[in-house]
Amino acid sequence: MKKVLFIALTLLTLNCYAQDNIKIEMKESYELSNIILALTQYGRTDRWDVQKVTPYYDDVLKYFEPVKNHPLLDSVNYSRAEWKKFLGFRTDMYAFSFDQNGKLKRDYPFNSFGPIEVDKNIDLINDFVLKSNYRQFYKNHKDFYDKIISNYKEYYFVNKSIQFLDKVAEKSNNESLKNYVIAISPLVGGQNCHRDVDRTTTVDFPNISKDLILGNLENDYCTRIVENHTLFTEMDHGYINPISDKYEKLITSNFNLTKWDKESGYPGINSFNEYMTWAVYDLFIKENFPEVADSIALQWQYQNASRGFIAQNLFAKKVSELYFKQKGNRSIENIYKPLLKWCKDVENKIIQPTLLNIDKKNFVKADNSNFVIEFSEEMNDKNPFNIKIYEFKNGNQTGKEETIEIKNVSWTNDGKKLTMKLDTDFDEFAIIFNWWGLDKPLTSKNGILLEPRSYILVKK
Repeated sequence: MKKVLFIALTLLTLNCYAQDNIKIEMKESYELSNIILALTQYGRTDRWDVQKVTPYYDDVLKYFEPVKNHPLLDSVNYSRAEWKKFLGFRTDMYAFSFDQNGKLKRDYPFNSFGPIEVDKNIDLINDFVLKSNYRQFYKNHKDFYDKIISNYKEYYFVNKSIQFLDKVAEKSNNESLKNYVIAISPLVGGQNCHRDVDRTTTVDFPNISKDLILGNLENDYCTRIVENHTLFTEMDHGYINPISDKYEKLITSNFNLTKWDKESGYPGINSFNEYMTWAVYDLFIKENFPEVADSIALQWQYQNASRGFIAQNLFAKKVSELYFKQKGNRSIENIYKPLLKWCKDVENKIIQPTLLNIDKKNFVKADNSNFVIEFSEEMNDKNPFNIKIYEFKNGNQTGKEETIEIKNVSWTNDGKKLTMKLDTDFDEFAIIFNWWGLDKPLTSKNGILLEPRSYILVKK
């Protein structure tokens, strides 16, 4: 295992690293917004939106304990349903800085998601900064922030990512003239985004990995490649979106949202762009990390299918086919027209299969030697698949699990009914299909993944 190389740190401004027109920074105002959200009741209890990696997270809770009842924390105590307010508060703070009197001032009119939560609460935020002595906390952790920033580019393969994207997709003149910033915080758990914060600057707001926060830089490449997606699939929007804008009419007429998208929340061309950015991520890892690319791509295809992009695996396969079929210099734009023609041709086959007759709340008795499952669509009955089995006792998960490859099965009812034998010592368990760690998925005859994270609760 090669030791991860440290990148020499050049501090151009407080807590930022810049090279090759890329700036990586942990801006004081942006970290303030993340700390405030982490201290709310929602931030403390939600599993995903705030990353709780110790010891930094514990430092936050301890330092700000005296202001835990500050009225600001009630005012910005958002929920999962209020994600636009949560994410807007977090990212919009990037447009602010501290004046010479130590108060926040807006530098430019950036609004990321609609609600203007920072402006609405600016007096409370300034009061919180004063009473909590936030700026001293930020100064106290400067060395910690600098260490993360200095290692970010190597850890996330930033140079490889930029080189690949520059090779396969030219930025528009407008995009190429912009400054590019990666704004990070140890507290960001999810909800990454890519935004033009003003006319001259594009900023990606990704989360960062636990290993990078802790300084575990000798982790295996697979983990780092998996983590790279948080940046790459935001970064490549800056390349893909301008191409899609040129083909908007063709996308609208050939990419039927009612067929391809299952309530993802990405309307129209935005849904196509999400499909495309992830397919390009697959191309990136195939060219740069071919030995692990297929396995890693599949895991994210599970994830994206669960987000509503139900044919991500099929779409990515076609993008890969068209891309690698090109002779000489390969270009993403060159595949748009044949890809969209294919999208139209196959749209009536884009149906996500699901499990039928399943009680998702109660354990059902089943004979492990003659286990029967029914599906909503005709399934691919040629390939073996694997499943995860999680042990339960008295309705509670024990922590024990098994991965089993299913080979000897009987398919009937035109591939809609499966009878198989389960070899497990667990008496009470859950069977999980198509999720992280499984490299042989269940798909329909048309190649669409069975709804990821499908499960059955079973008792012998």
